[in-house]
Amino acid sequence: MEKRKDFSDLKREVIDKGNCALCGGCVATCRLLDYGYLGMDFVVGGPVKGEGQQDLPSCGSCFFSQGKPVIRAGQQCPPSCGYCYYQCPRVEEPVLKEGLEEMYEVVSKDETIRGACHNGGALLSLLVSALDDAIVEGCVTVANKGGLMPEVRVAMNKSSLIESAGSSYWSAATLTGVADAIVNHGLWTVALVGTPCQIAGYEKMLEIGRGAHNAHNFSSTVRLRISLFCRGAYSYDALLKEYLERKQGIPVREITKLDIRDDGLHVYAGEKELFHAELSEIADYKREGCKICEDFAGQFSDISIGHIGTPAGKSTVIIHTDFGKEVFERAIEWGYIEAKPIDKAGAELIHRLQHEKQAAGQAEKARRKK
Repeated sequence: MEKRKDFSDLKREVIDKGNCALCGGCVATCRLLDYGYLGMDFVVGGPVKGEGQQDLPSCGSCFFSQGKPVIRAGQQCPPSCGYCYYQCPRVEEPVLKEGLEEMYEVVSKDETIRGACHNGGALLSLLVSALDDAIVEGCVTVANKGGLMPEVRVAMNKSSLIESAGSSYWSAATLTGVADAIVNHGLWTVALVGTPCQIAGYEKMLEIGRGAHNAHNFSSTVRLRISLFCRGAYSYDALLKEYLERKQGIPVREITKLDIRDDGLHVYAGEKELFHAELSEIADYKREGCKICEDFAGQFSDISIGHIGTPAGKSTVIIHTDFGKEVFERAIEWGYIEAKPIDKAGAELIHRLQHEKQAAGQAEKARRKK
């Protein structure tokens, strides 16, 4: 009988080769199985086994002193487990099922939400609608915890969601929030908001785990999956410290917001724009794991949201599933959002970006196999 693979194989085949998506699925699974051996080390940028670790922090993004995988003294991965390996979307990608593709231009009807967001507020309004409609009890999101560093949070009301408003272009192990919602908060139904690779990571957790361990009945907890459009996450040290601070002379302490749009990177201090760079200028500062990603619009989600393909102050929303359509239409019915079909030019732009990212990811995968 073939020996089951485990975290050591995951490290050798995925993490050490720069292919890790940092979705946090392996860490979340380890916690849901009540082992808790794995944690996230964002100094190095990959999952690690925490020596002496008992409980993982709720944020899922603390800095461990260890820069490589370690095991607690005398502890080995259970030989019958290995789910961290088999549920990794970078070991084997999940299977994409045929779904919908309905594109809309959307704006929130909530003035408070529009004031907190710079892109129409569709995401927050859909989440608030899902909470108010009792579709979910909480929302796994990423917020800026200060210094432009991301933090995974479980928001359970409108005010908490507004605190999480804004884009984060750094890597946060979003799937650790699923474990937080179940283990720490005792929630039965949640919405998961993440990048395409994180949503794909959850899909892989379902493919493998649902019919096997289904720890803490996790497969029925995430009711709604919302993906953010993503061209790739960037290395904090490389983009901010090396490129912006050292090369461009912009002190990191002055930067309050980064915005990545069709025309490139925009850097702000308050409302003042400090700097703009073309996307081609910052391509080398993406995480290595992002360079092999083929999904721009989050095809494994119920709903995808971004601000590409629609005018400023609006959100682009793509419906992928019948359930996503139901959630979307209820938000319109109850007055949370206004929507109209996206124009042809916007749809063509999204299709082009999806094709470009898919082609680039495939080319990078082929290069790494040589």
